[in-house]
Amino acid sequence: MALNGRSNATGYFNNHVRSLVKSIVLFFFSFGVLIFGACNTKEPGEQQQSATKEPEKAKPVVNVPAIDADSAYAFVAKQVSFGPRIPGSKAHANCAEWLESKLRTYIPEVMVQKGVVTTFDQKKFEIKNIIPSYQPENKNRILLCAHWDTRPFADRDQGINKNKAFDGANDGASGVGVLIEIARQLSIAQPQIGVDIILFDLEDYGQPEESSFPEMQNSWCLGSQYWAKNLHVPGYFAKYGILLDMVGAKGAVFPKEGYSVNFAPALVDRVWNTAAALGYGSYFINATSGGITDDHVYINQLANIPCIDIIHYDVINSDFFGHHHKVSDTMEQIDPGILKMVGQTVLQVVFEDAVAN
Repeated sequence: MALNGRSNATGYFNNHVRSLVKSIVLFFFSFGVLIFGACNTKEPGEQQQSATKEPEKAKPVVNVPAIDADSAYAFVAKQVSFGPRIPGSKAHANCAEWLESKLRTYIPEVMVQKGVVTTFDQKKFEIKNIIPSYQPENKNRILLCAHWDTRPFADRDQGINKNKAFDGANDGASGVGVLIEIARQLSIAQPQIGVDIILFDLEDYGQPEESSFPEMQNSWCLGSQYWAKNLHVPGYFAKYGILLDMVGAKGAVFPKEGYSVNFAPALVDRVWNTAAALGYGSYFINATSGGITDDHVYINQLANIPCIDIIHYDVINSDFFGHHHKVSDTMEQIDPGILKMVGQTVLQVVFEDAVAN
């Protein structure tokens, strides 16, 4: 069979056209894919960046100086060396003078608040509340406090000891020793926060249970009552307060004191959690004691400043430490490690606030 010339030319032409059209379609299809891909392609860094969440802000580093246990112990021993700091006594006057001058070497702004109070036995005494103020111009303020006087008689002791004066190494001097060491650390590290340290007078001249005098309401904590009614700075306010009482004895434990939990539960949790984080959880125990009448009660009630009490208390026996208001409350009972532990916990809280603000 033979094809004629016209039929062959037409077939060639048709085949050629089909082939050309197919090539054009493939070209534009490929070009479209390339264009589409180019429009939807990101640089490697762009794609990774869009898929990555912004990193969380790192918590500020808090550099807290270390409390010197020996230094705190020496400050306790110095107070005891004056003898019992009973209001009206020479030892009381000499210790007040030393406390003021010593604190002034660390915190230049020191005020001695004076006033006259009447005790349950109808005696009148001039109180001396000793108040160093670190960075007094700073509006962001914290209050740290303790009492510096000693009880005039060991009424929880036996026999003739009940009427004797005692050293008050733990009951009074320990809290003050820790606060002087904190003042020393503030002077070195210079955190940006206002701190008022108040050493209250006449905390421990409360009426004994077996007293022959008419009952006196609010016979304890006369120095803090006076301060709360006559603030050393008009309109004074602190974000919170921490009271230290009996914070140096061997084997001390610190439950969450009842009034503190009532007045400032968040602050209690913060301090106890801080202690646990520092490794002191077996001392700052997760137990609650009953309410204890102490300086913090009047700071809360009269000055309206949320204040808690770190105080040695045996919740199992429902009693204070074994040498409470006894002639055996001497330097032999003081453990420098306990002083450091309490001071370090308080200092950590203070410095965290300084960084946060």
